[in-house]
Amino acid sequence: MSIITSESLKDTVTVLINAAGDNEHSVNNVIIKSLAKIANTYPNEVIAIFCEFYKDTVKVNTTLLGNIIKVLEQTCVNQVRKLDPKVATELVSSMLRAMTENAGYEPVTQLGASAVLVAVGHENLDLALRSLINQLSPATVPHYTIPHTLGTLAAVNTHGVVPHIKEILSKMLPLLSLVKQDGLKQAFAYAFGHFAVAVSEHIGDNVENDNITSIKENFVTEFTIIFDVLYNQWLPSYEPKVSESVLEALGPITRLISERQFNETVNKFVLSLLALYRKPNINYYYISQCLSYLLSPSTLNPKLGLNENVITSINHVLFHLVVLEPDYDQPQTVKNHFEVLRCFDHMARQYSDQTIEGLLHQCKNNQEKDRMKAVIILTHLTTSSQVFIDNYSSKFITLLKVMTNMEHGVKMKKLLVKAIVGLVYRNCITTPEDFSMIEFIIKHCGFEGPANVSFYEISDLQDTCKNSLILMCNTVTSIRGQLRSLLLSALTVEDLTPSMSTVAHCLTSLFQNNSNVIEGETVKGSEIKYSSDLVFVRCITHIVDPEQKEKNKNLLVFLEDYSGDVHKNLKNSWTIELQRLLKFVDKSESREQWHSMLLDLLVSAVDQVNNDKWVETIATLISKQILSKKQHPMIKGVSLQYLATLSCHIPNAAVVESTLKIILFSLKSIPMENCEYVSKAIGIASRQHGEFILNELDAAYKENESRKGSKIMNFLSSKNSKTELEINIVKYALITCYGKVAVDCLDAHVLARLGDNVTSILYDILKSGPAFDMCKATVTTLYEIGKALHPAAHHNVVLRNRWQLLNAVLEQIYNSNLEKRNVELYPIIVKASNALTKLQKGILPEERNTILRVLFNSIFGELSSFKRKYEADGVDGINDILAKTLNDSLILLHQLIKELIIQSTCLSTIDDLIGLLTEWLRHENDEIRTASVLILQVIFDTYIKNVRLNYETPSKFGQMGYLLGLVVPGIADTNFPVRLTTIDCIKLIVQIQDLYEGHTIEPGDQCMVNLTRLQNNVLTNDLNMISDYCVVLCNTITPKIPHRHTMQFIESILECYDSQEHKSVGISAVLDAFFIKKGQDLFQNIERIVEVMLSTMDEVNEDARVKLMRPLTSLTRHHSNAVTAVLLSQKLPLKPCVVSCWHHLARDESLSEAITENFLRLMTSVELYEDPYHVIDNHVAALQPLTLISALGEMLQESTMKATCKAKFSELFSVLYTTLACYIDAEPPAYSHSGNKMQERFGFVPNRESVRLSPAKITINAFSAFLEQADCQKVREACSLCLSVEHGDSATTLLELAPILGGAVSRECPQHLAKLVSRVSAYAKSSLPPQRCAAHALLADLLNYRCNDNNVLIESVMATLNTGWKDTCDRVRATCLRGAANVAQLRGDGRAAHLTHALHALSQGVDARSDTYVGGQGACGTRTARALAGSRRALRHATIRQRPPGLDPRAQPAAHRARPRRRGIRSRAVVDIAEDTSVHEHGVSAAAGTFHSSVRRAGGARALRRAGRPGRELAAVLLAAPVRQQPRRGPGEQIHLETSVQDLQREEIERPGADAPAGRGPPVPGRVPVGPAAAAGRRAALQRRQLSARRRPLPALRTRRAQAARAHAAGSALRGTSPHQRQVPRGHGAGAGRVAVGSRAPPAADQGQQPRGQAKLRHGAGEPVPRHRFGRNEPAIKCKKLVTTPSVLH
Repeated sequence: MSIITSESLKDTVTVLINAAGDNEHSVNNVIIKSLAKIANTYPNEVIAIFCEFYKDTVKVNTTLLGNIIKVLEQTCVNQVRKLDPKVATELVSSMLRAMTENAGYEPVTQLGASAVLVAVGHENLDLALRSLINQLSPATVPHYTIPHTLGTLAAVNTHGVVPHIKEILSKMLPLLSLVKQDGLKQAFAYAFGHFAVAVSEHIGDNVENDNITSIKENFVTEFTIIFDVLYNQWLPSYEPKVSESVLEALGPITRLISERQFNETVNKFVLSLLALYRKPNINYYYISQCLSYLLSPSTLNPKLGLNENVITSINHVLFHLVVLEPDYDQPQTVKNHFEVLRCFDHMARQYSDQTIEGLLHQCKNNQEKDRMKAVIILTHLTTSSQVFIDNYSSKFITLLKVMTNMEHGVKMKKLLVKAIVGLVYRNCITTPEDFSMIEFIIKHCGFEGPANVSFYEISDLQDTCKNSLILMCNTVTSIRGQLRSLLLSALTVEDLTPSMSTVAHCLTSLFQNNSNVIEGETVKGSEIKYSSDLVFVRCITHIVDPEQKEKNKNLLVFLEDYSGDVHKNLKNSWTIELQRLLKFVDKSESREQWHSMLLDLLVSAVDQVNNDKWVETIATLISKQILSKKQHPMIKGVSLQYLATLSCHIPNAAVVESTLKIILFSLKSIPMENCEYVSKAIGIASRQHGEFILNELDAAYKENESRKGSKIMNFLSSKNSKTELEINIVKYALITCYGKVAVDCLDAHVLARLGDNVTSILYDILKSGPAFDMCKATVTTLYEIGKALHPAAHHNVVLRNRWQLLNAVLEQIYNSNLEKRNVELYPIIVKASNALTKLQKGILPEERNTILRVLFNSIFGELSSFKRKYEADGVDGINDILAKTLNDSLILLHQLIKELIIQSTCLSTIDDLIGLLTEWLRHENDEIRTASVLILQVIFDTYIKNVRLNYETPSKFGQMGYLLGLVVPGIADTNFPVRLTTIDCIKLIVQIQDLYEGHTIEPGDQCMVNLTRLQNNVLTNDLNMISDYCVVLCNTITPKIPHRHTMQFIESILECYDSQEHKSVGISAVLDAFFIKKGQDLFQNIERIVEVMLSTMDEVNEDARVKLMRPLTSLTRHHSNAVTAVLLSQKLPLKPCVVSCWHHLARDESLSEAITENFLRLMTSVELYEDPYHVIDNHVAALQPLTLISALGEMLQESTMKATCKAKFSELFSVLYTTLACYIDAEPPAYSHSGNKMQERFGFVPNRESVRLSPAKITINAFSAFLEQADCQKVREACSLCLSVEHGDSATTLLELAPILGGAVSRECPQHLAKLVSRVSAYAKSSLPPQRCAAHALLADLLNYRCNDNNVLIESVMATLNTGWKDTCDRVRATCLRGAANVAQLRGDGRAAHLTHALHALSQGVDARSDTYVGGQGACGTRTARALAGSRRALRHATIRQRPPGLDPRAQPAAHRARPRRRGIRSRAVVDIAEDTSVHEHGVSAAAGTFHSSVRRAGGARALRRAGRPGRELAAVLLAAPVRQQPRRGPGEQIHLETSVQDLQREEIERPGADAPAGRGPPVPGRVPVGPAAAAGRRAALQRRQLSARRRPLPALRTRRAQAARAHAAGSALRGTSPHQRQVPRGHGAGAGRVAVGSRAPPAADQGQQPRGQAKLRHGAGEPVPRHRFGRNEPAIKCKKLVTTPSVLH
């Protein structure tokens, strides 16, 4: 090895050695394996490295050292011959250090090192011995490992160590007195014992050289000393381990002491050993081992001289140490047991008389345990002691004969069997009398013990007897002849029947292996007689149970070898039949099939023998077997069948009659379990003797019926009840026999009698509601008769009451006396129905439907509850039987359906069957759907195979579409078998269609190939994959569906649609693919298709509804108008399914655009009200436009409508806006659409859901959604006022909404303004006033924003308004006059061009004479006045020198007749016009003369408070006239007030912008200053307001008081004005400084509250209001009475 390799190896080994002390056990194991692998390759190097490591290490970890020593031990054992002497020396030195370094007990390290030294000693014994001997010093006790290692070396290397034993003993013996520790004593004893064994073996090897004495004498002295010390000093130790080590050593030492000393001490020593058995802490095995050394004969101590009492003590003690059943889980107990038996063997050899006689005497002991122990010991002596065989075996056999008859214990019998087997093997049993003991073994091969004995013990005894008997037959050749005769005789003995299997097996072994020897032997003594025919009969009657496979196999194999002895003709020819039976032995064949094969075997034997006498003999023997003793029901039943079979081959009539009598006699006393076998036997006999059998059965039935007593007697007498039970059993057996006769008998006369007489009996039984067993037997017999009569129809054998019998059979499904076992009868009921159906061709459709309906309901109904029962009961066996019963019923139902179709192969039959099956095809239960689709496949398959097309059959297959729609949903069923069978059904439907079309299905037809390929890809639960293959299926079958069948297909497939996920995905995918492919051809059926789809959507959950939207969308792409027309015809409010349809259609951009176009077209051509001629005052929304708006509102919820809304903004805006104007105050429709066309013709359907409808809300929601989708958020927010409106006044709402919309649209949507004006202008010519009003209102308010300075739009708007000023509707004209007022907002030329026309329109409006109020608003004149008032600021800068038309005297009549509020409004308009124009040049008196005094009072005060100088002058003139009292009064309308000029003064001072004291600001030019009197008047008015606020009068009264106060204050202020007062500036708003009309009077000033709708009173910029007091000489005006009219709320 190179230096580098050596260094690497050293480093590697050193690392592994250092790591060998790891705490993890798994790591240590890996390190040990690695080191062991390296050490096997480099043993010297690894050992040297370890030695060097160990030498350099002062203290080594114990775990590490122990692991390394394990590696060294393994290396030395495997590679000891490769060790270098130097390395071996170092290793021995290191191991000695490891052994002796620690004085404590460390077995892992110390004993491991000892083992390494022993391994080294194999090749280097001198080195190891010398190292160990050198550790023995005369004055020092060695380490315990030193003697232990020396002893081990002596044990493994005897010849090498013996020469050194003398020297070793010379050094160890002086140290015996110094050994005090128990562990050291154990080590010394261990070494001395192995030294003795080594010397004894050395002496034994030199026996032939006669050196025994010399060798022994060489060690006698030393071992005598050792024996003395061990026996006298160490054996009595209190430590059991020391005593056991000493005992283990004393046994071999006793052979090396002197003979004299041995003879002197042996008796004492034996007694001492026997006494040690009384110490429970000592292991008995070491005592027995030492005793065995003493008792065993040896050349060193040839004669053992024991006293009689010692011999007796030994036998007594050892006898009780025998174990009855050794426990192999406790090895020491088992070892001691066999050591004790070895001692008895030695004792029987040297002291046979005392020992064996005592044991034989113990066999007669009363205690069973003592007898068992004696048998165990004697059995052992039988196999091991020749002395016992020669002198005592006969006595033992005599005792065994007695014991086999007397002993009853199972364990004792097992011991007796072992003893008998031992005697047989030693050839001690030779006479026939002795062979009775072998019969004891045969008997117990099938022993059945008492109930108190465990099954394990009985089975163990049986196995022991079987194995013992088989071994004797195979191994003991001397008694084969006797065994053959004994075993053959045992086959014929009834008591030995349970052992027949073992006996047959043993006989087979004797026949096959030792045939020549058996034939040449002669049986000693008298032969055992047996009959070969009886052996044959016994064998065939005991192989009837197919469950006993081993027994049947053994008997059949035996019969094959024994067939020549039964009859010479069977020796070779019978082999085939037996071999056929042997093949079926290991298979799980049914009992009936097995029995049938046995009958065939008997028939074959009869045919082969061909001897009538032999047949009669066999029949006689079987009869004796039947009559002799009670047998098992199955054996007796099959024996009767054997007898019936033989009766068909016996020519002797007397023998036949006696044989049949035996069979028929068994009916009278037959248990229920035997009825099946007896009836089968009678059926077999009826093959040749049908008339005789039927006569006997009829007589027996009549006799049995005559034995019936009354029910009262049966109730009172238990004997009569028992008799009734027996009668029912016999009746049951007779009914069963009738059925078997029908099965086996071929005589037409017998069948005719069965059809006439027996069926009547069966019908009566069925109508009486029999119990389960009787019902099953009756229906079965009826089935057998019907089945037998069908092929006998050519003999004119018919069943006349077939339909009555069929009804009776079907009624048994509902029989209440069946103990809830009706399901068990389903298979036989279906079979009987099928058999009865076959008897007569041309069954009526009503009968056919009745049969199938009953069977479907019963079988499928049970299937639906089967899963629940299976989970609830938890009885697997019962549930498995139930499942098998239902499966059998379904299979038989297939046959019945085939028969029905064959009898009537026409499409009407198919229709009837499918009509009955449809509900089950859609059932929620998986098993039912699977069974239903299988039946459907059977229907189609049977039809296509049996249909014959001729002139009588239809020329078209009109059901294809319906059938495909019914079947196709199964392709997405959750149950995989349903999917596979569905494809098969689709194939058959397509084939039927091709058959009717005259097409030939080629093997490579593409449709069939695609369907077959699809069948391999449907087994998945992935929804996407299901959708994909459903599309493939639809594309495959669509070309096969004629156009006339498409509607059938769609309706049928939608009927199957439900909420189940897989099915909804599959059906929707099929419909989508179908509509894509054939949607263009479905125009004629669109309405029906959509209606069916909507009704289907209405019945399923949301997820399934969504999946159905996909095909609806595909259909809409082909016929959008037709589909939307159907959707629009749905009732309001819209159902969730219709709402979903609109939403999904809106998600398709192309469809949504087309639908929107259609909606816009429809909205322009329909009437918005139900009363198109406006006969009634209340407007009712029309159904169609409201449905349109509802649908549009739903569509506008989708984000995909954004593009459409932006593209058609003006159209949608104008439609929704004008419709909203109509529906603000409209009522919901009074009727709804009818799904019945006839009902639509003759009447209407009231809309019961109208209470849930709000046309205003529907339109508002749609309008809001539209604005949101059009990205007009600010427009939508501006219109939020109307979002909560449902019912209201359209005029009011429009007056509020139009300015908002006009401003928002002008600002946010200027790009749409031109189109919007055009579209809205079109509605200005509408026939509906609300639409015209809405259009003019929006256009009028657009003028307020100057139409974004677009002159073309201004011209267009003005052109539209010009027509509106002349509208016949007051509301429209009033709305247009707002636009006239807004003309003043125009710029430059535009205003100049249109102002004249606007003022003219306003003047015409002022002249309006209408008193009509619409929606709480004034009529045209009032609005015109307001328009005039509103235009004053705009007109301020105009140059109008002519008299305004409003001041024309023509307005006087209207002013006089107007209501007070209107008079006030008009007066303010006149004042404003006078103020803002040059009208004052004509003089205020002329204007004043045109108005009535009441008008002046109503409007003058307000004009005075807020007007400039010209206006205030005119107001003063108006107020100068005296107050007149009006004739009309109402409750609370008369007010008495006193006021003064100071009220108005104070009010003027407190107005915003009023004049301040001197020095605070310059006066405003052009204004009339207010003096102190006016201020005082205002302060007085304020005080009165405070007083009125405390009293809190009615709101209307407070308002009128405030108005009167202001009027009087204004008059006082006018008279008390001074030119030095500062001019009061105008208010900042239209209503600044005054109380709004209809609101409450302002509260007191100290309350700090602000009235609603009124600006806060301030003086300048937060300055305090100056307080003025009344002067002494200031005049005052007092008003006694003032009558006012309640104002109308604005």
